[in-house]
Amino acid sequence: MKKNKLKETIEFVGLSYKKELVIILVINVVFLLAAISIYIFIKNFILAIIALVGVAILDYFMFSRYNDKKKTILKNRENELVSIISYFDVYIRNNKNVYQSFNQLIPYCSNWMKEKIEDLLREIDEDKSIQPFVNFASNFQNLSMHSLMISIYQMVDQGESSDQLTHFNVIFDEIARNRQQEMITQKDKALSGMSTFPLIGAGMITIALTISILTILGDLINVI
Repeated sequence: MKKNKLKETIEFVGLSYKKELVIILVINVVFLLAAISIYIFIKNFILAIIALVGVAILDYFMFSRYNDKKKTILKNRENELVSIISYFDVYIRNNKNVYQSFNQLIPYCSNWMKEKIEDLLREIDEDKSIQPFVNFASNFQNLSMHSLMISIYQMVDQGESSDQLTHFNVIFDEIARNRQQEMITQKDKALSGMSTFPLIGAGMITIALTISILTILGDLINVI
């Protein structure tokens, strides 16, 4: 059976799929009726087209909103993992084993992360292989997180030796640097995007004024 990606995305961000579809449907019907009414009663074909284009643009932004929110949630989860692993590093350096270190992280976690770490610890109790660590890493899209969890498993399998700790620190430091650079890049993009809003607004005003002028001229020509 083919997966409904839109449904999965909407439910992933914590919204009701049926409710969101109803909202989108109502908005589309309202704009469609407005376009039909404008064409029938005002006899203005241009404004009717604008109404249809407007609802298409609105639909695009509404659907994009779900994907953007999903990306934000996933990114926040990765950021949280990077943050709490820094505490994990402290516990390891203070002679705590991997299991104890993860257990110590729970009070500092969000509800979602707490649930995933508790699942990890429960699976470790039942399975001493790498699988619990792979399962935990599967909650994150970034492949660097998989490498990080494998390095942590190696500390379980081979002991928290200086070599294993160094390997873990190399991977974690690289992830932390990349995460910091991504945050800087995202902030720069956000600032750049804000600077384009006035230009977009000015462009929309210009288009609206142009259409209004053409409509008025058209009416004057018809009267003459």
